Amino acid sequence: MKYNQYSLNYIKKLIARGQEAAKEYDRLYDFLYNIDFKFREEEFLTIGFKNPDFDVDSIEIKEYYRIGEPVLGIDGTYKNSYNFAEERPEAGVSVVTTAWLHSLKSIFFGTDDDKIASKGVYKIKGFAVPNVGGDDETLIIPMDFAEKTDIKSRDELERVVADNE
Repeated sequence: MKYNQYSLNYIKKLIARGQEAAKEYDRLYDFLYNIDFKFREEEFLTIGFKNPDFDVDSIEIKEYYRIGEPVLGIDGTYKNSYNFAEERPEAGVSVVTTAWLHSLKSIFFGTDDDKIASKGVYKIKGFAVPNVGGDDETLIIPMDFAEKTDIKSRDELERVVADNE
């Protein structure tokens, strides 16, 4: 089964279109109200509008790791992570970085061996967006289905993440 996401080139075009609109419109709502777009395109138009300096040409798909499987939406793509503290969806799916693992926020989130073993660690391909999550974690747009790994401890997770950065 193929992951149901737009192609990377099309996503880059949507982000660039949002960036161009930021020069013409003061508010995102005014821009979106004046164009025809599909519901799933709004996410990428918004990324561009809110991040006019985001280097679209530098976007590349990489492998990332996250604790717990992302939630699959009815459209066949992963839903953005949810920020429970602020009660709102984030601008992408949260993933683990070495810097985040060494932050106090990761301790609050609970990255002990038991939690990692119970939730599982998933490898996922995607590209990073210029926003961060509520816990300062990196956010990505997934471009493929997540694959469960055999990682069962924080030390293993930290090693694989460091090797991948």
